[in-house]
Amino acid sequence: MVNRKFIVHTIILFITVLLIAPMILSICVVTASDVEYHLDHEWAKIWINEEDGTIDLLYDIEITCDQGVIPSVRVGQPTDDFEVGEARDENGDPLDWEDASNYQQSYYAVRVYPPGHVGVPAGQSFRFTLLTNVGHLVLEDEEAPGNVTMEFSPVWWEDAKVNELHVQMVMPRGVNETNVGCTPFWNNAIYDPKEDNRFVIYWEKHNLQPDEKFTCGVSFPEEYVEYYEVPGRGFDWLPWLIPVSAFLFIALVVGIVVHKRVSLRKYVNPSVRMEALGVRHGLTAVESSYLLDLPPTKVVTEILYSLLMKKAIWVTATTPALKLKVMEPFKDKTGTPETPIRYYEKSFLEAVKKDRTLKEEELAKTVVLLRDTVEKKLRGYCRSDTISYYRRVVGEAWEQVEKSGTPELASKAYDENLLWLLLHEGFRPRTEDVFREKVFEPGIGWWWYWYGYTAYHPNPTYVPSPTTTQPTSPPTIPGADFANNIATSVEKTANNIVANVEKFANSIVPAPPPSAKTSRAPAHHKSSCACACAACACVCACVSCACACASGGVG
Repeated sequence: MVNRKFIVHTIILFITVLLIAPMILSICVVTASDVEYHLDHEWAKIWINEEDGTIDLLYDIEITCDQGVIPSVRVGQPTDDFEVGEARDENGDPLDWEDASNYQQSYYAVRVYPPGHVGVPAGQSFRFTLLTNVGHLVLEDEEAPGNVTMEFSPVWWEDAKVNELHVQMVMPRGVNETNVGCTPFWNNAIYDPKEDNRFVIYWEKHNLQPDEKFTCGVSFPEEYVEYYEVPGRGFDWLPWLIPVSAFLFIALVVGIVVHKRVSLRKYVNPSVRMEALGVRHGLTAVESSYLLDLPPTKVVTEILYSLLMKKAIWVTATTPALKLKVMEPFKDKTGTPETPIRYYEKSFLEAVKKDRTLKEEELAKTVVLLRDTVEKKLRGYCRSDTISYYRRVVGEAWEQVEKSGTPELASKAYDENLLWLLLHEGFRPRTEDVFREKVFEPGIGWWWYWYGYTAYHPNPTYVPSPTTTQPTSPPTIPGADFANNIATSVEKTANNIVANVEKFANSIVPAPPPSAKTSRAPAHHKSSCACACAACACVCACVSCACACASGGVG
């Protein structure tokens, strides 16, 4: 006899299978049906920002869905230090986006949604632009001292072909075909009038296969950017292992003894802090003037002499106010290919009014700009060691002048090191000591001296003109006369460069709290042209994408 209970259980099981089988089949079908797609184009463009070493990064992407539905696209970012400017469709209308980063997995991306969050079905395309600002990409070029570099692997798609890839890079002002290197060699390069005649490098690739990567990079002189990253160097613990171990053992013994003797006292646990990168090299004399805590008026005076030495300005009057003439090649405040100007020099020139006097509020902004830039450059470095290093630089500059055997060599060394010599707190007495028994032999184009000579000498015997060359060599000057004159001109300039020193100092806004990020809101560049990702940015479009890089995807 058949067991009734067995029959009932069999019927229930059969009905259950009939009910859930379609669901199981549906799940299997959905899972097996991957989204398929290809890229009609990927256009990329980078603007290198000389002020802070960040880049503005613009993507122009057109993706076509061949199978399934693309609900959204994830666009990878090179680093975690990025800020989104905007995302727009091909009609220029704004698109919704969100941060799709997974910081625990070092994955950084932006998710861009199609208009109305309506997915892109098979047979249709989605074109959009995404503009971001990204920091920590311009690096010191260790293979070319004095240069900075930026290397790129433009976005790649792991499961799709790219029909057309364009990459453009807009160089900082002053960079040109004679001082820039790139790899691979560019397909084209122009001075683009739409980019303020900056030098623009262009690469082009076609029919890239899935997961095919294209790497490009540039290298140019560091003077054309005011901030860049210095790659960290590892610390070798092996030589320190034995002495550190001995120190810790002794400290432990001493700690036990002290603890027993003062066990009833309250105390704060000691701590040890190590700043990994040590000394921050590469600061200019003007930047060091802030670091060595010179007063704001002396910092501005340092910038003034820096511009005098570059023949960018000429002092036409000193009383009742300082008046400056900006020389013709520097009227646009961008410098020349032969004599580029730095960010603080440009800011100083912006402070020169039409009547040739100085706008004090703009000078205050110059000091703030200098301060904030130096603080950025110091991130990750030991401040006290850096200060000690630049104090030694100043001392070595003076030693070079003092050890020069002839007046000609001493005068030449004094000229070459002037901006560093000015940072010494005993500038006047030390100058007097050096040239007490020597004459000073000024060069024809030494404008920093001729400014002081014509402005403060009671009876000048030589009157230069503000041109790049003079017809005859100037006469030598008795050392005592020179020392008194140059020291007086520096002191009076620092005292008279602003009308109210206290008001000027108070107008300098306090420094903002330090931040780990350097990126800022990107400029609103036009999106009708190519754009580029930097370093390791990439874009993927897949259903279950698990890229090990800064990739992207759909969904």
